[in-house]
Amino acid sequence: MGEVRLAAVVLILILLSSGCLGVNSTMSTSQEEALYLMPGYGEFNAGNILFNLTDEHERLEENLAFLMPPNSTIEIKGLLFAKKYSINQKECYYKGKAKLSAFLGDSNTSNSWSYLQSRLKRVENISVEIVPKETTISENKNATFEIIIKTENVKLGETYHIYIVAFGEDGWKAWARIEVKIWGLEETSH
Repeated sequence: MGEVRLAAVVLILILLSSGCLGVNSTMSTSQEEALYLMPGYGEFNAGNILFNLTDEHERLEENLAFLMPPNSTIEIKGLLFAKKYSINQKECYYKGKAKLSAFLGDSNTSNSWSYLQSRLKRVENISVEIVPKETTISENKNATFEIIIKTENVKLGETYHIYIVAFGEDGWKAWARIEVKIWGLEETSH
């Protein structure tokens, strides 16, 4: 009885290991691709969003911080690119279709989506528009986008931590932060 169990366990282990080693020819393309996902794929920041305040992408930043007066508008250039990573000496990329969204958060950023997600909320009191909201990147094709920030309903002295998040259709996520501090002279009545 014990020998039958041992033989069954050995047989199961052989079958499992042969499938993992690629001997099983019935593995689908998506199953093969799953073998090459970065550890923490979708949980950790892919880090493939950059910003610039000018038209030329000479000085790209992952995080921006600047002052804005009330009732003003600024356009920020964004770049989403296919970032390379390696698994078992195979080159892979964070690529494909991605949706871009804006959220407000706090100053404590993290590379962990679980941590960051729990601190994100919808944008309010400041206007943030992303154009386009959806794009596609590949190994040889980056995508550009614009973030339009309007400070119409803000209060002096407030700081807004705006997170731009890319949700890849394959499950990867990337995010970067724009910090906007509202400044100006308060009106006094005499």
